[in-house]
Amino acid sequence: MRTSIVLLEVFLVAIILALIVTVMNSVFEVQILAITLVSPLIILNIVFIYFCRKQKVWSYAGASILGAIGVILRVIISTQPNLEVGGGLPVGITVLYIVLGALVSLKNYEAMLELKT
Repeated sequence: MRTSIVLLEVFLVAIILALIVTVMNSVFEVQILAITLVSPLIILNIVFIYFCRKQKVWSYAGASILGAIGVILRVIISTQPNLEVGGGLPVGITVLYIVLGALVSLKNYEAMLELKT
């Protein structure tokens, strides 16, 4: 379970860094869109980290879903160049972000199952 929390913390840092890159490299409208979409994910991530440390089953389930949402959003953003969101991220960083989101999703799901038994 500790691994799932550490991955969730690293995922939080990755989300914040991706948001910073997006805000620094885009026009005002895209900056507002990015902040509006990503801020709830950051807040949820912090809430899940807090409650995962308290070993709440629902927080691991939520963190697993959050990781999957992060992967889905990154794939959509990366395949739609007209969105301009996250356009400053190199391909390697994008792949790392997707892998990290998948690991967060899988490890938190595993931790949730472990707590349920």
